[in-house]
Amino acid sequence: MDLGPIGNAYLRSPAAPIGLHVAVGGVGGQSAENLTTLFSDKTLAEYVGLYTEPGEALAGVAERLQIDALVGALQAEAVLLALFVVWALRHQLGSAWLVRQLSGRRLIAASIAVNSLVVGSILVPPDHNGTRIPIGIVQRTRFAGLAVDSVPLAALLDRGIKGVRLLTERQQSAVRTYINETTASLSKQLTRLPRPRAGETMIMGFSDLHCNRATTELISRLERATSPAVVLSSGDDTVNGTAAERGCIRRESMITERAPFLVTTGNHDSDVTEAQMKSDGMVVLDGAIVEAGPIRVLSDDDPEHNIPFSVERNHDRDESEEQLAERLVSLARGRQVDVIMVHQPVGSQVIMNTPNPPARLVLWGHYHAEQGPSVITHEDGSWTVGMQQGTAGGVLEPTFTSFSTPFSPPLISADVYFYFRDDATGLVTAVQPVRFQPDSRVVIEKRIPTGDLAKLPAETRIRLGGGTPAPSPPATPVR
Repeated sequence: MDLGPIGNAYLRSPAAPIGLHVAVGGVGGQSAENLTTLFSDKTLAEYVGLYTEPGEALAGVAERLQIDALVGALQAEAVLLALFVVWALRHQLGSAWLVRQLSGRRLIAASIAVNSLVVGSILVPPDHNGTRIPIGIVQRTRFAGLAVDSVPLAALLDRGIKGVRLLTERQQSAVRTYINETTASLSKQLTRLPRPRAGETMIMGFSDLHCNRATTELISRLERATSPAVVLSSGDDTVNGTAAERGCIRRESMITERAPFLVTTGNHDSDVTEAQMKSDGMVVLDGAIVEAGPIRVLSDDDPEHNIPFSVERNHDRDESEEQLAERLVSLARGRQVDVIMVHQPVGSQVIMNTPNPPARLVLWGHYHAEQGPSVITHEDGSWTVGMQQGTAGGVLEPTFTSFSTPFSPPLISADVYFYFRDDATGLVTAVQPVRFQPDSRVVIEKRIPTGDLAKLPAETRIRLGGGTPAPSPPATPVR
């Protein structure tokens, strides 16, 4: 395993002489800034996450390797098929002299020579010249025989594994305690949970879950207690979008077993993340309008992607955040769209600043901080509600002494939102946040009104399908 500037690790392959070379990439070039990110708290948090859930991490990597192997096999089969076709048609395609040279005996001899060279090069014992320092702490485990070629790396692994084990035990205990105490707080407030009124559809939304195991479990329990019609995520469901985060996606997919679960991936997710989500039954939005029951949702994945273990970003396609938003607005214009989701606020600003935004609800996240709801009134008296959703994982920007991991309780408020859509007009009339606090308290906020149907012009109400105006329903007091 090539660990970049900190050295290499070696472990005898159980299928020797066949082995695997792993290069930990994604730290950018060799600048001082990039090397600093390799040793950052965020990087440490990711290594802790991989160690804490090795089974799921390895399963995710194996799944991805199987896919790559299948693709490679299909490509090899295509090449062999092409060669067979050329051989079968050699009399029609080649000259008489070339046909005489390509005798079956010569081709068999060439094939044997090439295969002998390839197989022989694999079976030749590799040259293991250089420093090999055994890692003592793993000698009685499945990783017995692990060695490295760097003294700092040897010290880091021997001491670091002990520290990670201790940290892991503490974190797992803290997570179990947090889930139990928070569930107890939630169970005492069941009568205050968000509920749709007559003629309403309730939507659950969140953002920036970042694989947090505790809040994923709590959101699952909240979903079962409230039964929303649709569940929406506006991105950054993982930390790095790696194949090793397979268990994170599997847990998230179980947040709802009844309602459609629609996701727009963020800058911390990836194509690997999307493939995992699709295989687990989640609906990954890809630039087309999707009907989820009575709700029509439009979104596309974030054009930016964070390089794993780094603060740097790549563009997955030739499109900016603003251009993504402009494309979604153009697609939604003239169609009945209930929700447009983007991940980053840069894109949401374009949508919200568009005259008469072509959606009833606009959702985004990214900043791990709540902002809104904001209401844009249309020329016909209808409106669009915009909401910057906070972090559902309670993820705090890491510092030297404090960092969030998928296996820690939330360090800041972990927020989930409920949106209430009037079935007759399609307008969103209220938002209600539910917050999982770091001290295990559940705070169920009051409904925040976003529009008054009684003030909607009669012609607009009729055009939207709401019939004649009706008085607003009385507000339900929260005690």
